Amino acid sequence: MSHIRSYGTALTHFRAEDITLHPKGKKGMMKSVCFSDEDIITLAYEAATNCFSILNSQIDGILFATSTPVFHNRSHASFLADLMNLPQGILAMDFVNSSRCGTDALLLANDLIASGKYKNILVVSSDVAFPEIGKELSTPFGHAACAILLSSEKGIAEIVSARSFSSSLAEEFTYKGSNVQNDPRFSRDAGFKTNMTGSLKKFVSAPKSFDAIILNSLYARMAGRIFFKAGFDEKQFAKDTLASKIGNTGATHAVLLLINELENGKKNILLADYTNGTNFFEIKSTATVKEKTLQNKLDSFEPVLSYQDYLLLRKAGNFDSMRYETKEMFSSEMMQEREKETLLYLTGMKCDKCGTIYYLKSARCKKCKTDKFSKVQLSKNGSVYTFTHEHYFPASFPPITMAVIDLEGGGRMTVQQTDTMYPENNKMGMGSKVKLVLRKMIENDAKPNYFWKCIPLRITN
Repeated sequence: MSHIRSYGTALTHFRAEDITLHPKGKKGMMKSVCFSDEDIITLAYEAATNCFSILNSQIDGILFATSTPVFHNRSHASFLADLMNLPQGILAMDFVNSSRCGTDALLLANDLIASGKYKNILVVSSDVAFPEIGKELSTPFGHAACAILLSSEKGIAEIVSARSFSSSLAEEFTYKGSNVQNDPRFSRDAGFKTNMTGSLKKFVSAPKSFDAIILNSLYARMAGRIFFKAGFDEKQFAKDTLASKIGNTGATHAVLLLINELENGKKNILLADYTNGTNFFEIKSTATVKEKTLQNKLDSFEPVLSYQDYLLLRKAGNFDSMRYETKEMFSSEMMQEREKETLLYLTGMKCDKCGTIYYLKSARCKKCKTDKFSKVQLSKNGSVYTFTHEHYFPASFPPITMAVIDLEGGGRMTVQQTDTMYPENNKMGMGSKVKLVLRKMIENDAKPNYFWKCIPLRITN
């Protein structure tokens, strides 16, 4: 038994309407789409930092789930743990290669906490997948991340029981780079229907006790008769209200649906996540969710105005032309490791004599000339001191706006502005309030160089 102590979500600022992606698309149906300097790491970082209700030092495990990994032979969980300044040597594991891996990680975290060996495990799920050009309507997709802090201490909900039921048959999968689809009538009967029917009988003993049933599956429409025979009622099913606003977010979707129902005030939830087998969870709400952070973000976005603009986002960093040529700027792993306390964790210096705060290290205080300093945590909010437009820096949407930011509480740094596909909607001037976000330093870089950029504070997600 474990408890959901807190959660965090990350939704992209830009969303594309189906009618924008295809002439036969519907109005009002949206897909969340990453900006060209976002990926699963930046989304995961945002979701995870929005999740914390305890100190980083109390986290003793991090599980990272994605069906769209960006690294090969490198741990996403360890990389994210370092970005977040979590303790070295904690449990860090990746779950990849399945749209069910988000709940796979959640299930393992629950078992590890129930065993008593771990107290606080951060489960992070993040997916960024683009469909083939021309198949945007027929291929479910949407970019998002979610983080759940599972704990041995009470929180907003309790995982009463959890269990996984495997299935050897997969209705569709990828093999050697090609999509494989079995005969749908045979595979859905032998796969989805057989697995769901058998696992329901083994996992659920009191069907009427649930006030929300979440079924995350591409074949959910076929499940009505199965659940009805098992003793459930149609009114118990929770509608997927997220798919029309952000699309199907892959490995993250089941966890987002769970958070959505907790924000809706549901008390007893049955979560079933099917992909080549089913993960079942019985979850009981133990506290009211006061800040509906997920639902508040659903209506805060900027629309992609044309298919050509979508293609610019879609192909950034992965397109064979001079405009999108891969760039490799100078970067030193040794320098980044040596200076990450300042560059990454935003640890500044405060003059012990006059109190002046510096972002970058200084041998002496420029104001009072003393050489005695103390460490101080810098803010991620600030205001624009001055700015300029850089036309040379390689970017999908030139020119890049370079801004000098005065951080709240002290410290000054120079960063890029991001989310600027439509500059007229994201204008900044001297004195404008901004916040720092973690993004890829250069959109088409050959190495994973992440650094801080800024967005106007009016962008809430």
